[in-house]
Amino acid sequence: MKRRVCMIVCMFFLTSCVQKSILDDIQMVTIIGYDLPESDEEEGQTKGVAVAPQYEADGRIENNVFVQTAELSKEIRSQYNSESPKPFVSGKLQVALFSQDIAETEGIMKLVDTLQRDPSIGSRVFLGISGTDVETLLTTNYGNVDTGTYIHDTLSHNSRHGMLPETNLHDFLYNYYSVGDDPFLPLVVLDEDKVKITGIALFKGDKMVDSINAKNLFTFKVLHQKFSSNDSFTVKLDEEEHAAIYNIASKRNINLKMVNRNKIVLHGKVLGVIKEYSGEKLTPAKLKNIETKMEKDIEKTGMDMINKFQDLNIDPLGIGSAVRSVTRGDFHEEDWEKRYPDMDITFQMDVTITESGVIE
Repeated sequence: MKRRVCMIVCMFFLTSCVQKSILDDIQMVTIIGYDLPESDEEEGQTKGVAVAPQYEADGRIENNVFVQTAELSKEIRSQYNSESPKPFVSGKLQVALFSQDIAETEGIMKLVDTLQRDPSIGSRVFLGISGTDVETLLTTNYGNVDTGTYIHDTLSHNSRHGMLPETNLHDFLYNYYSVGDDPFLPLVVLDEDKVKITGIALFKGDKMVDSINAKNLFTFKVLHQKFSSNDSFTVKLDEEEHAAIYNIASKRNINLKMVNRNKIVLHGKVLGVIKEYSGEKLTPAKLKNIETKMEKDIEKTGMDMINKFQDLNIDPLGIGSAVRSVTRGDFHEEDWEKRYPDMDITFQMDVTITESGVIE
């Protein structure tokens, strides 16, 4: 009995020591954006846009938008507080967007560094590049939803089930600091009343140097990582005959046996199920034809990408990192950067249709 009383007393004192934050007493920022200021008088400064949702008693969500300009991102945050009756809290931050202008001209690492140094911000925060003016993107009404959660869910859904590779704060920093690797981020735009992913932005260091269109993201993901997806890939056999492959699983392998002779071979393997076919009858010969056509389509798009990466001397596929892992002490970053653009890199695909679904 005495033990039970002691436990109750201890629990009372412990719970009374917890610091509480009442939602009604804070500005809980869920998304932030950074852009270049429009005024020439503000040259050298950064425009910051923050969105904090306010939950009304009747179930409505009011998105409060704060816009400030300053030289340092921490200064911007102080200015947010100067126009708000409540303190700003970044512990619920879900997305950080950077304008394409900043990414291409100034670079984003100074702003990303501020995020990673804030202990209240988690490493799973999504990062992205906005092809639309950031203030316009974040002040648009997307319905009765929190803007930060809406954009986060769009990116998260396409990472888990679509063709978008994972691109959070942790992934960006890992690729940025890794030797033989270059980062990339999703590229989003405002499409009428919704946010649309149009591709990925490619980086050399912390500056955006090019992009990949959304229609080619499947091939990029095959080249980049092992994955499984509920998305589809369409194979066009002729003007009237096509097949849609679903439930795709893919993995890649990098053959480095001939790296000393400046030759590297990337192998991609895809398994899928045909769930739509526009032809009359799906025969074994036709299945083989679909597999071959899909292999050639992915190989061609993949080789175009690889050639582009070598021309730009960027390595978003992490080929240099793979080489470093097998050469160990013999790997030198400067030597690799000189060798990489002229490497003989080839890409080979193997596609297997495991079943033809309900149309068989």
